[in-house]
Amino acid sequence: MNARLALVDDDPAFTGYMGTVLRSRGYDVDVYHRGADLLENLHAGVSFNVILLDVQMPDLDGIETLRAIRLANPATGVIMLSGRKAPATIVEAVRLGAADYVLKPDDGEGAGEAALEAAVRNALEREALTAEVTRLSTLMPEDPGGTQPCWSSGPAMRPTMLMVERVADSDVGVLIRGESGVGKEIIARDLHRRSSRRSKPFVKVNCAALPADLLESELFGHERGAFTGAAITRVGKFEFAQHGTIMLDEIGELPTPLQAKLLHVVQDRALTKLGSNRPVEVDVRILAATNRDLEAMMRAGTFREDLYYRLQVIELHVPPLRDRLDEIPALVEFFVVKYSSLYRRPATRPSRLLLDALASYSWPGNIRELENVVKRFVVLQDEALVLLELARLRQMPSHAPGTAPPLRPVSAPQPVASPADVAPAAAPAPLVADVVDDAAAADAWPESEDLQALAKTAAVRAEREAIERALLRFRWNRRRAAKYLNVSYKTLLNKIKECGINEAHEAATTAP
Repeated sequence: MNARLALVDDDPAFTGYMGTVLRSRGYDVDVYHRGADLLENLHAGVSFNVILLDVQMPDLDGIETLRAIRLANPATGVIMLSGRKAPATIVEAVRLGAADYVLKPDDGEGAGEAALEAAVRNALEREALTAEVTRLSTLMPEDPGGTQPCWSSGPAMRPTMLMVERVADSDVGVLIRGESGVGKEIIARDLHRRSSRRSKPFVKVNCAALPADLLESELFGHERGAFTGAAITRVGKFEFAQHGTIMLDEIGELPTPLQAKLLHVVQDRALTKLGSNRPVEVDVRILAATNRDLEAMMRAGTFREDLYYRLQVIELHVPPLRDRLDEIPALVEFFVVKYSSLYRRPATRPSRLLLDALASYSWPGNIRELENVVKRFVVLQDEALVLLELARLRQMPSHAPGTAPPLRPVSAPQPVASPADVAPAAAPAPLVADVVDDAAAADAWPESEDLQALAKTAAVRAEREAIERALLRFRWNRRRAAKYLNVSYKTLLNKIKECGINEAHEAATTAP
């Protein structure tokens, strides 16, 4: 088989027996009785296809040896061997990247040997598959559009995408800036995909999602007993991303004490776990993202200036969606295809009326908000409801200072029975500023109009029509109608009552 294995166990009797069995199956086997001896050879350049590693060993135990192997040879498959099942040890071994966890053969009937051989074969197959995928990926031409090819089509995104192409294959740090929801993570993944580290892990950490005490452990890991509840040693995200890329999202939310520790990692390429004095070398590319004004935070003393300049070797700015309205049709098509497949709905093309309404909205939530609107359209398969929702969003109060103001107001579209009934787009509605404000026209207007009341009335009417259509379609089978409308059975009953759809209506619609 020409596969080279390393068998690491402090029991000479077991290594002699198991080494003989594996050699009889055609494997080349090197035997070690200490984890340190194996690591010495790995550092000297010796490589193995699979390493069989005992959990319980003196001096350096199996878990510590596994951790060191992952740093020295992250692609090598490691199978952990143990005389007993230990759930905590199994979980930690899997977390560290062990390919399998096998009980030592001791039944005398060959079942244990067969299980170990199967684990070795599986590890070798995974190694061969990984190598083939890596080889094929190097032969494939680069796709400059990435996962969202429409991003590079608009003039507002061209400078950003051009910079991505220039810096992707280097290891310099990149600071990605932009409003919430513009797609900073997509840019980070595109940088990783185009880099030489693309076959290694891409790890994202949201610095705003965890409190400071948990975030430190999440980033840098901890030793067993480092604090109350630390029952096992934990590998942090930096170690998990070894030889790959780590994205520090919402970097502006990182607490000040952790900023100093992160600066040490960025400068020295080494970290110290909680509860440990031993430095651990890390080789990762650091990408940071934020929607905060870091310069203002530095002036206020809440963000370290030295960390800022370490992270901001290259700065990318992702424009908001309101500056990239020409990309909306392509983004809509992308999300329609994605969620039609996910939710098993027809890939209905939006009408020109709906596309015009989408292009005339300011999108304060950027692409994330657009994605949710398209998701609603795909699930409901009813443009009228989406158009009413857009009209409601336009009537919401003004945005807080510092956020994007809405674009020009657009008159609310009329409800449409279904996507198939949508008529071709008519001339755009006149802007309020375009209306001639003469005395005769002013006298014809009502003294006041309550937009919120109008929107609520239109929403109730649209809900009633949608519910009636569903009930007619399923001959008043409420459970099927609720499933079709993507609401609970109880919610549908309440809506029927609120909309005044009565039993007489039911009798009329179900009559033969």
